[in-house]
Amino acid sequence: MLFSIVLVISAVSFEQWSPIKGIRQSFYVSALSTSSSSTSSLSSSPANIISTSSSATKTFSKTKRIAIVGAGAVGSYYGGRLWEGLCGSNSSGSSQSNTNVMFHLRNENYDHCVKHGIDVSSYHGDFSIPAEELMAFRTTEDMARSVVVEEDNNDGDGRSSTSSFDWVICALKSTSLDEVPKLIDPLLSPETRVLVMMNGLVEDDLIQMMRKQQELKGLKGVGCKAVYGGMALICSNRLSPGKISHTYGGKLVCGVAYSADASDNDTGKWVESDKQAILDLFKPATPVPFVFEPNLRRGRWWKNVWNLPFSGISVSMGGITVDRIVNDPSLRKLAYKVIDETIAIANADMGKHACSEDEFLGEETRDEMMTLSDNMGPYNPSTMLDLHARKPMEVKYLFRKAVDRADDLGVECPHLEAIVCHIEAHQRHHNLY
Repeated sequence: MLFSIVLVISAVSFEQWSPIKGIRQSFYVSALSTSSSSTSSLSSSPANIISTSSSATKTFSKTKRIAIVGAGAVGSYYGGRLWEGLCGSNSSGSSQSNTNVMFHLRNENYDHCVKHGIDVSSYHGDFSIPAEELMAFRTTEDMARSVVVEEDNNDGDGRSSTSSFDWVICALKSTSLDEVPKLIDPLLSPETRVLVMMNGLVEDDLIQMMRKQQELKGLKGVGCKAVYGGMALICSNRLSPGKISHTYGGKLVCGVAYSADASDNDTGKWVESDKQAILDLFKPATPVPFVFEPNLRRGRWWKNVWNLPFSGISVSMGGITVDRIVNDPSLRKLAYKVIDETIAIANADMGKHACSEDEFLGEETRDEMMTLSDNMGPYNPSTMLDLHARKPMEVKYLFRKAVDRADDLGVECPHLEAIVCHIEAHQRHHNLY
């Protein structure tokens, strides 16, 4: 558990590792006073002097905590880039960083990574997280228990303990969406920000599920400061436990789905501090081309303009790589048809939600996604890998939701609908739920 013994005048410091792998303990030895304390503030400065009713001045160590929930191909890459920029030996903070990037790993992925670390071969430069520096946990409950933040109560007479995370980045597949509210709940506080890196139209359902999770505890609201959606346009696959291959890099686009400071009606409104918080989060991850999307609805459809044609055709064809789609005249023509249908649905959806025509998708998005695909090479979309491995496929939120939205809006999408029917047939035939 991270704690500090406070210095007041002159002090020496040293470090040791706790029995929980990856949890560094910093000890500051003072001749005048001691206090076991730390704070959950968003600030990343090393210490903050806090005035209390006590005669002794107390120094609280401020440690920023980022939880990566679902450290697969996407979570390990972006979590690793954050670790590299904030905690790695080449980071600005070096080994003295006041940020902990903590990884939730499951099954054989956990077993491998606690012994061998995480290795990423990347289009933007390879990197590794050594096992001795990796903060890995089997469960989010274990992750929460590893961090106890002791805070003064309002009158300064006593203390309360709670786990505190500044950010929770959830990079599970949308097949696990129902599990997410309960999974991340131990990590949340009213000041926690949640970034959901998932494919498809997930935010509306997720926020409602998070509200229900709060109701089970007799509470109102969503249970956190803000919820963001993340659209990662990259080619990243997990080759084996702890081994990530990032072969092509597009931008990471994020927008706000819910903000406690902006409104409580889940309309995607946000305030400037919501934008600044996520810009600050990814600023140290210099290899990541990051873009803040003011309209998350637009961002989700922008990503769908790639996902629906290319992941869709890949799976409907029984599992083929992207290069085979763009190099086959008939499949390339089909991809363009699905792109155009997706853009039509997107613009109708944005129009229904009072977006301006200036925000609509158009030819530039069409060209962007085809150019990206032309340069990907033999990339295996994750849904295609799931089909081959006979694992649950992301059908509901990635594919079916888009067709259902088109039906509700009265937008015809015959090519997309045919592809989705093929994918659902694969899902039923192989029981990939």
